[in-house]
Amino acid sequence: MPLQLTFPQGATLVSGGTGRVGEGIVRALAEAGVPLVFTYRNTAEKAAALEAELNAAGANIRACRMDNADSASIDRAIAQAEELAGPLRTVIWSGGPVFAFGKLADIPPEAAAQFLQDDAMGAYRLVSRAVPKLRANGGGSITLCTTIANRRVVDLDGLSPFSKNAVEAMVRQIAAEEAEARIRCNSVAVSWVTPLSKDQQIAEMAPLPPADRDRIVGVIENMAASTRMDRPQLPIECGYLFAFLASEQATCITGQSVAFDGGFAL
Repeated sequence: MPLQLTFPQGATLVSGGTGRVGEGIVRALAEAGVPLVFTYRNTAEKAAALEAELNAAGANIRACRMDNADSASIDRAIAQAEELAGPLRTVIWSGGPVFAFGKLADIPPEAAAQFLQDDAMGAYRLVSRAVPKLRANGGGSITLCTTIANRRVVDLDGLSPFSKNAVEAMVRQIAAEEAEARIRCNSVAVSWVTPLSKDQQIAEMAPLPPADRDRIVGVIENMAASTRMDRPQLPIECGYLFAFLASEQATCITGQSVAFDGGFAL
């Protein structure tokens, strides 16, 4: 009999389903037949298109606007997931906002504080609203997206690990404290996730002002040169890892940060 992933009966909430990582997660879980609600914030048109496409192919998913800065908004998204599929059992956070590359010390403190508020605190708000539900429902899993820059310095990308190291610390704490409630908590440290080749990414930067273009192209070149598998990681491949960590086949995995980086951190 072929190996198949199985999932807990109940609701799945994917926070952020329209970014590269989030869309890969939604597609992987839809492929596995998991009913789910995925959220978006400012990308309603893209969310509606993804919802329509996957449901037309036989999935059972819903898009829901959610603001990670607003606990009431998170509660509404959880309620929609439970309305769709029963008690909450699976929570996935696909990452926070995008931030411009730059030297860490050159970023205004106010901008850095806002990023931490939107990113690390956004993840914390989601976890803090989800854990009581998971406790009441007999357990489940939480999987959070972090960054490979927690393990190896990425030029001009210092703000992301500044925040996402806090997320990984939270993952360990939640895993330790909530194991008695049969709640697992893990993270995936992602790297160069995109459906585009290096050359396609660089071509997309052409309209930018020269200084911005050169800075971003430098980051792309750095990632390409240091990724041992010699290509970007596809969103759907990333989605498969998140799906595994949410599955019943991963019930002994908790408190871990799994690198998804094509060998970049080696």
